[in-house]
Amino acid sequence: MSGPRYERTKRQDQRLVGFECRDCGWVSFPEEKRTCKRCGSAPADFEAVQLAERGEIKTFVVQQYLPDDIETPQPVAIVDLPQVDGSGESARAYGLLTETHLEEIDVGTEVEARFRELFADGSRPINSFKFGVPRATKGGGGGANTDAGGRDGGDGR
Repeated sequence: MSGPRYERTKRQDQRLVGFECRDCGWVSFPEEKRTCKRCGSAPADFEAVQLAERGEIKTFVVQQYLPDDIETPQPVAIVDLPQVDGSGESARAYGLLTETHLEEIDVGTEVEARFRELFADGSRPINSFKFGVPRATKGGGGGANTDAGGRDGGDGR
């Protein structure tokens, strides 16, 4: 969900880095584009910007009919992620929702990125993220740690 692994750098693996077009302000995520999708600037002049790990669901779908080896339901969302410094536009990110009950998912719901190691490519781990509804921290009495299908989320899925 975080884009092609060959487009990601180690610097991007454990944080969310977008690329802001210096001509129009549009933010590309997860990778830098050669052409700006909004203003058409080519070659585009992008600047790396740090994105917040919390954002807001803009739209979502709960996939019910998937191949047999994929657990369902499988909720996915498009999330607006603001820039950490509060300047500029938000980036739109597509990602799976995990450790979240279906009843908690709606347009406008706040979610946070949760980084996961997907697999190792030689000696380098390949990391990505999934989104989930924020939970109270230790001692805060947060909700159950289950995914959208009610399964335990402790396995990193």
